[in-house]
Amino acid sequence: MFENFNPTKMALDEQGMSRRSTLVGLGALFGASALSGCAPAGKPESAPAPSLGLDFSKPEDNLTAWVKLASSLEDGKETCGFFSGTQYAVIGSQEVIQPLFRIQGFGMSRVTKLPDGRYENLHREVVYYLDLKEDRILEEWQNPYTGETVEPFPTHNDPVNSYYATQFKQRFGSEETGFKTVEFPFVLPWETFGDRTVVSFSVNTRWPTPLPEEEWPREHFGPWYRTSEYFQIHASLADLNNPGLLKVPYTGAWQKVAPWHPWMLMDNRDGGIFGVTNVFSLDSTDDLPPHVLAYTQEHFPKYLHAPEEWVEPNMTTWETFAQERTAAPLPAQ
Repeated sequence: MFENFNPTKMALDEQGMSRRSTLVGLGALFGASALSGCAPAGKPESAPAPSLGLDFSKPEDNLTAWVKLASSLEDGKETCGFFSGTQYAVIGSQEVIQPLFRIQGFGMSRVTKLPDGRYENLHREVVYYLDLKEDRILEEWQNPYTGETVEPFPTHNDPVNSYYATQFKQRFGSEETGFKTVEFPFVLPWETFGDRTVVSFSVNTRWPTPLPEEEWPREHFGPWYRTSEYFQIHASLADLNNPGLLKVPYTGAWQKVAPWHPWMLMDNRDGGIFGVTNVFSLDSTDDLPPHVLAYTQEHFPKYLHAPEEWVEPNMTTWETFAQERTAAPLPAQ
């Protein structure tokens, strides 16, 4: 069961005009006035640079802009996105929020345009947990709330495939947990100020836990896996409108609210995780931090490349956890 998943819900105001369209319209008005007053007399104006003239109130233009950010309009080209941040413990309404560990990871995508106008996105991703002070990927971690030393579970999701289209649709799950499909019109909310443009959206989901309490008494985090993720992706409007650029560099932020990670062995106690993360596009995996690249080469080498063919179903982190880990024994009484 998915609830409130649609990140495009607030893309339009009551008149159907996107905030970005309003801002760009005002920018064009004031920009034209300024230029007409500043052009030297007798000097011919140069021809404007070619532009796609993206109108983000239109699903087709949203789709073009999104593919240029999320991957590339060049069919089959591998692209890499990196993220780095910190995850915090949130307990009750009065406790001080405390840092737990850093996270770093990356995703590899390969996008191809299909004859029906959709884009097939083949994707896989890894996430590592790091020491708070050192660039050291943790293979064990002392839980400050239980005193136990536990083994982190690096996220390695494969596949995370989807189709980018004017109507977005993605399927999750397995035969054991059931399949879930999310679907929404692809009109993301963009804001523009001069050449700076940002697309912000949230993804709010809830589905039955893949770690039932009777099988996973220590890893269990409740009957539902509820998570909220908040994304902000920044880019140049001129780059997005440039027909010669098939891939546009970006920076941004990603925040996440989620239950405790099962590998923390929190015994379903009150509280959960809040993550604050920066995101960056990279030219290639050669640009990854050396410790991330070396660890991936040793432990998860296939994640240095995007998938080459469509596979179903998509795997979530804790479905993979349930397949690869066994339940921790109950503590001695």
